Amino acid sequence: MDVISIYVPSFFLFVGMSIVSPILPLYAESFNVSYTMVSLAISSYAFGRFMADIPSGWLADRWGRRPLMIWGTVILSVMAFMNARATTFVEFLLYRLIQGVGSAMWMTSRTTLLADVLKPEERGRIMGYFQTFQLLGSSAGPVIGGYVATMWGLNSTFYFYGLLGLVSLVITYLWIHEPEGVTRKRHETAFDWPTAKRLLSNRSFSLACLATFAIFFMRTGIRSTMIPLYADSELGLNETEIGAVISYSTIMNLILAVPMGHAIDYYGRKPAIVKSLLITMFAALAFPYTSDYFTLSLAALLLGIGTSGAGQAPLALATDATIDEPRGISMGLYRLFGDIGFVVGPIILGVIADNMGLRAPFYFTSVLLLVSTVLIQVFAVETYSKRANDMVNRNGGLKA
Repeated sequence: MDVISIYVPSFFLFVGMSIVSPILPLYAESFNVSYTMVSLAISSYAFGRFMADIPSGWLADRWGRRPLMIWGTVILSVMAFMNARATTFVEFLLYRLIQGVGSAMWMTSRTTLLADVLKPEERGRIMGYFQTFQLLGSSAGPVIGGYVATMWGLNSTFYFYGLLGLVSLVITYLWIHEPEGVTRKRHETAFDWPTAKRLLSNRSFSLACLATFAIFFMRTGIRSTMIPLYADSELGLNETEIGAVISYSTIMNLILAVPMGHAIDYYGRKPAIVKSLLITMFAALAFPYTSDYFTLSLAALLLGIGTSGAGQAPLALATDATIDEPRGISMGLYRLFGDIGFVVGPIILGVIADNMGLRAPFYFTSVLLLVSTVLIQVFAVETYSKRANDMVNRNGGLKA
């Protein structure tokens, strides 16, 4: 199966997701709720993913990857239309929760399918190309979303999201197939505590989970929630300007995705993760010192540099470390840690913002990223590095 068949439907879904991302906090705020309640618009979606990650991984092992991708896309699309029609904040949160379940089904099965078909020596590189397709959609989405919201209102962005989801659904149905000889081998193992304990006792896997937790915490807490609120409340930027700022970070991700993918394979997973987390920490520290559109844009560019390898490197590390484990369950558990960060990030930072102002969440996130960086640098075990393998082969040849 050509991985291009996974790239294309992902592109359309990520356009849709990123169309609503800079608008979501403002749309939630339109229901006249506090910053803490605004954060629930992000966290309810994340909680839906959190609940469904492990079941989705188990079902991907038992039923196959394709059915979950199809039904996940259906739920994402339908709930996007329902979000646009929500009349109360509670109703909006319910639709976001259900949409999160659909996201878990789609993303876990998609991640498992990629893990099935990629070899260790090509994971970083191919995931870099995959990230490029996603980011092409994500970089265009915020600008489109800002323009659409300005022209037709905040809820119109959800209609656009739903339509793009339907396009992705058709492509998924026509192009995605189960890889021969891989997903037909159904694992009988259910997810239980011994399975989780065995996976988490694997140092490389557990620290990959820590890295994805920290990155998702930052993405939903800072990028998707605090930056739009800070730009709106402290700097007085409009929806189009906020969308553009978010896009600058994504565009920098796009520029660096392929080079980072090659670096992850050549230099190894661990150095890529450490450098990504460290630069992201400095970016988070920079945001509270911005004072206008220009300086906010510079901070967003730095954030884009830091997060350029944050998706591929931890996933490559987790996939390498669990090659002999049930693939769907392993990827479901890995995604679970990311979605814990997804859930608690906006809530924790929303509470901090309500009590200490909109600058304090950026400082808190910087500390979290620093602690994660140190732990991974000290305790993580490298799983693959072409450079290290080449050195071993050269030394072996010299001895011979």
